Amino acid sequence: MSTPSLVTERDLAGALEILARASDTPPVLATLTDEELLGLAGRDGVGLVGSPYLDSSDLPPEAMATIAVRSLVARGLAVIGPTQREPEGRTLGEALDDVPGGGGDGSGTAGRDGAPDTSERAVQLDRTLAGLLTLRETPVALMNLTWKVSEQTTSLTVYVFPEGGLLEELVTADGFHHFSVPTRAAAPARWARYVDQSGAAGDEDRAAYVGPLERLDDPGSGISDRLADTRALTVLSTAGDAGGDSLQVTLMATSDAVFAMDTPESTEGDTEIRELSAQSLIRLIDAAIPEVSAT
Repeated sequence: MSTPSLVTERDLAGALEILARASDTPPVLATLTDEELLGLAGRDGVGLVGSPYLDSSDLPPEAMATIAVRSLVARGLAVIGPTQREPEGRTLGEALDDVPGGGGDGSGTAGRDGAPDTSERAVQLDRTLAGLLTLRETPVALMNLTWKVSEQTTSLTVYVFPEGGLLEELVTADGFHHFSVPTRAAAPARWARYVDQSGAAGDEDRAAYVGPLERLDDPGSGISDRLADTRALTVLSTAGDAGGDSLQVTLMATSDAVFAMDTPESTEGDTEIRELSAQSLIRLIDAAIPEVSAT
């Protein structure tokens, strides 16, 4: 059971209300499981961020998703029947028809014939959940930090919006998706604490290695022993719109330092590994957040 990819005025209002709640120390706004997201957003809704619990389960994912949605209904977070629903308002496409240059003639009537009937949605979500799903489907750019500690992998997907809007989705190894809304100003230091959980980064920057990638593990490289002490490995990647730049950096936190390595395009060229100070780690993350504007 999934909600159609259709944005209404109610969805958009819920999304804007969420972004308006941004905080330097944001609480967890909502937590959903792999099964709940699959039930509400379909396969595409979990494909980008992953579904570790579903992937490790022997049970049929669709059956688990159906049970999860039933639980949401029982808790009042989703409504199936038509009588208890809030008005959805117009679809986003219909609203744009009222704006000259928004895709219609300004009459507000273009595209209404044959438009999807929002009252026929299988599920109407709680306003906050509806806003979250809308934000997940409509970012201007994306940023992801995936870190591995021992054998456990955790990922943080950041949905980026104009005017500094950010939505975090922290996916833990047991398949829980925790949503928070940090401010743009507080985000870099907040995410640096995920990368360097033990506070190993020092006070100075220095070049640790420059040379061929294939010699990185060579005992004579001067860096192999230090990297062997890696306690947490983080891959930071970004993706903008069609014309935006992308970035991928590997960050390695050891017992006494944090190193950064740009992902080389091939194994033939030289690569550089830098030891980062705590402030440089924050600045690197800050510079990596895609800059977007309203279009």
